[in-house]
Amino acid sequence: MEFEFFRKRFLLVVIISLVSQLSVIGQEVLTGKVYDSEDGESLPGVNIAVKGTTMGGATNSEGEFSIRVPSLEDTLVVSFIGYLPQEIPINGRVYISIALEQEILVGEEIVALGYSDQRQKDVTGAISTVSSEEIKSIGRTSVNQMLQGQAAGLNLQTRSAQPGGGVTVNIRGAISPNGNNTPLYVIDGVPITNNSSSVAGLEDATLGFFGGIDRDPLSYLNPNDIESISILKDASATAIYGSSAANGVILITTKSGRAGAVQVNYSGSLTMQRTRDYFPMLTGNQFMVEQDRLAYDRYLFDNGLFPYGTNDPSSVPAYQPLFTEQEILDGVTGTDWFDLIFRDGLINEHNLSVSGGNENTKVFTSFNYQDNTAVLENSKLTRYSGRLNVEQKLSNVITLSVKSTVGRLLGSNASTGGNIGGSETFNMIQAAYAYSPVIEVFDENGNFNSTHNPLIMSPAAFLEISDNTETSKIFAAPKIEVQFLPSLKLTGIAQVDYESTNRNFYLPRITNNTQLPDGMAQKNENTIENYSAESYLTYTSTVFGGDLSVVFGAGYYETSSSGFSLEAVGFFTDAFRDNNVGVATELLQNSVNSYRNQRTKLSQFFRSNYSFKDRYILSVVARRDGSSIFSENNQYGIFPGISLAWILSEEKFLNDYEKLSSLKLRIGYGQSGNESILSGNTLELYSPGYPFVIGQTAYNGIALSQVANPDLTWETVTTINLGIDFGVFTNRIIGKFDLYQRTANDLLDFNQLPSNNAVGIVADNVGSTRSEGIELELNTSNILSNKFSWYSNFNISYNKSYWNERNPRVALSPYIGENDELGTIYGWKTDGIIQSEDDIPVHMPDANLGNVIYVDINNDGRLDSEDVVKIGNSVPRWRIGFGNDFNYRGFDLSIYMYGSLDFQIYNNYAPNIFSISQSTNPSNTTNLIRDTWSADNTEGTRPGLANNPYDGNNPAGSDFDLENGDFIRISNINFGYTFPSKFLGSINSARIFISMQDIALITNYSGFDPEFSEPNPYPASYSTTLGIDINF
Repeated sequence: MEFEFFRKRFLLVVIISLVSQLSVIGQEVLTGKVYDSEDGESLPGVNIAVKGTTMGGATNSEGEFSIRVPSLEDTLVVSFIGYLPQEIPINGRVYISIALEQEILVGEEIVALGYSDQRQKDVTGAISTVSSEEIKSIGRTSVNQMLQGQAAGLNLQTRSAQPGGGVTVNIRGAISPNGNNTPLYVIDGVPITNNSSSVAGLEDATLGFFGGIDRDPLSYLNPNDIESISILKDASATAIYGSSAANGVILITTKSGRAGAVQVNYSGSLTMQRTRDYFPMLTGNQFMVEQDRLAYDRYLFDNGLFPYGTNDPSSVPAYQPLFTEQEILDGVTGTDWFDLIFRDGLINEHNLSVSGGNENTKVFTSFNYQDNTAVLENSKLTRYSGRLNVEQKLSNVITLSVKSTVGRLLGSNASTGGNIGGSETFNMIQAAYAYSPVIEVFDENGNFNSTHNPLIMSPAAFLEISDNTETSKIFAAPKIEVQFLPSLKLTGIAQVDYESTNRNFYLPRITNNTQLPDGMAQKNENTIENYSAESYLTYTSTVFGGDLSVVFGAGYYETSSSGFSLEAVGFFTDAFRDNNVGVATELLQNSVNSYRNQRTKLSQFFRSNYSFKDRYILSVVARRDGSSIFSENNQYGIFPGISLAWILSEEKFLNDYEKLSSLKLRIGYGQSGNESILSGNTLELYSPGYPFVIGQTAYNGIALSQVANPDLTWETVTTINLGIDFGVFTNRIIGKFDLYQRTANDLLDFNQLPSNNAVGIVADNVGSTRSEGIELELNTSNILSNKFSWYSNFNISYNKSYWNERNPRVALSPYIGENDELGTIYGWKTDGIIQSEDDIPVHMPDANLGNVIYVDINNDGRLDSEDVVKIGNSVPRWRIGFGNDFNYRGFDLSIYMYGSLDFQIYNNYAPNIFSISQSTNPSNTTNLIRDTWSADNTEGTRPGLANNPYDGNNPAGSDFDLENGDFIRISNINFGYTFPSKFLGSINSARIFISMQDIALITNYSGFDPEFSEPNPYPASYSTTLGIDINF
């Protein structure tokens, strides 16, 4: 009986063993390692499971695992507390290296503040951030373009759409009317100069042909190298940067290497550009019809014929048309001048980066090449940039690092009249619409055809000009960190920032320029050098149950700029161009100039943060700056800041509000300074005067050129900020709301001296302004699922700036208020066009048909300064930004837009174009000329040919060409697809994308573009980008 029992048990064990062995035979062994994606540290205890089964295991103390899986085509589910879970297809691999990303809770994100980093939760000032993921999805090729519409209170306006063109940037409004309102840029902890270009001063050269001068100072920086951007907006946050931070601070942190496997990334793109229609110009036939109509109207006006007078037509010579009916019917070949100077643009860009390292050494290196052949002929920019960021841990105490970049920009610049346009004499775009469409490019002698105005060159002649720049950039910031104690660290950082620009310009003889018929060459060399050294101690401790951190340090900063220019006029041949300026023959017109400027600053700074019970936070900052710009009695300034935060969501009395995830109140006060418009203006300066002769000898004298002002001091900006940070619905919606007031005192300006003084002006501190506004930022997680996600971000800001106190030495016009808003536009109001005798107002008895009707505001029967009123404001009061990001099964779509609202802008094109066309000269114009009032177009809405006798009484302007400048721009649509890893083999990830920039502009403005307020700017273009992004 017992034998039978044991026999059955033995058979059962054998069967089970066989079954288990058979199941094992059908399984595979998978090994691997799991580590932290941030620092490369191994992660023990990570749960590894096979999806859809009960099989799995966990990592050992070294982060390694070995498990059996049913198939090498299964999927692993990896999870660990504090890290984001992952599902990883095995894809036939027998070893897998897995990098887990930490799960960052709202408020736990690390934010760069300057000299230290903080948790977002502990931030007490007004700060906005842009992450590397957001930078990537925006898909722009320049840093400032990426920031457009990304943060409330950050205002950007494109000055020029040329490659690498300048951008006007301010934070919370421009309140220094005559100073620099640009924020301070800090890259990897080092402040950089933010001048537009090292050749900006050459715009006032002999002629205004120069284009490409207005260069973005960040044009050398590769956006793909950026890890994050922080925008410090209130003085409690910016005071740590003292006299450089009156206009806010933009902190840019570049990428660093991470411990772990070497990561290689390549991205390449091809962008096709096309300019929008600049203006709908008249065709050759339309031009002849309109010119003949205007010439006939001029004939009627000049001879006093109806409707301009009562003379008998038989008493004057008969009208002779400019073009016969047959000529108009036959038409002309002519020239499309815009088609001649514009083309389709093409941008070719490649980026390669390599990063990796171990616990002791971390390296990030990259190379960028961008070739931008722009939409305007003769316009091109090529960028080469390389970066090397290295961190070396020498011991447990000492760490060395360096962040460095080199860059080179090669530019070919179209003649667009300098930074802001210019007349058709120097601007190929304006010349293109001023030139007649009925003439050919060349005359019968093979020379460029000319128009009625000999000063205006043919648009085709502009293409013969060569204007080339070469800019080299070297930037290095070595740093040493010494961790004396776990709570005490010493940091030392130095900076070398060197930029050199060479410019070669040549105006050939063949352009037939009447001012310089034998050509002109100019050569310029300019350098900017910045050197700095900072050291600071960081101390952290627990004090009275709270967390204390203190930073104290000092810094030395030196900036110098130098350059020279050489101009040569009169060449007997174009063969040498600018390569041998010594052959120029007009010696009296030749010139050589040089300059050198230098300034230094010595600073001490302090920051203290104290967090009690993780809910009450106090931050105190201060900086003392001493500048060589000011005289000894005003050389130093102290800029303090203090801010408080209360995290209400940590309080028990809010525990019952389940939908409220986080709530923090912030209040801050601080001061910062501005010295930007000054360069030796406190000194008494002398310049060489005219030579004088005594006997037979000529002597060069000197004359006073600048009056000293030893009392000149800092322009100081004081900010008060009240803010709320909040999160609701388990932080599906998070946001920030800020209310602020900024006050600028002791504004830097130049006062007029009495007329009997040898020098006209002197630098002084005069006046005060203030800026008030509100800001709202929202980030929402609209839909979150395994297959589909939708995120949105929205920001809106409102800002108005006012005068507190005017310069007492400047008399105000009677219509200007002491405390008016900055940017106020004054002028007469208008009420249409005089289209018949019955429309002539009583207060304008001498007006002509076709004149603009001006409104007599005070009804006193005359037009004068008493009728001037506020008719608009040139500064947008509202600015918005809105973005959406969608993801579905590897597909991603992002849409970004921004806009400016509640401002007015003069249509600078309209009066210029119509004034040209209202004379009988052969200049082209837009088809809007058909709206000009004339004897046979009495319903016209544009002024006619007759002069308005009341224009001379107008001390300001009028609202006739003043338009609503509101606009919304769809700036970027980016659509991509990331391939499943099972198709990639050894490639970690691969994404292809198509991106479209400046898709649409929604506006009622009838000019070219409300963002380009100056006449004849370098035109914006819409573009389409095809690209690929691969990680190995």
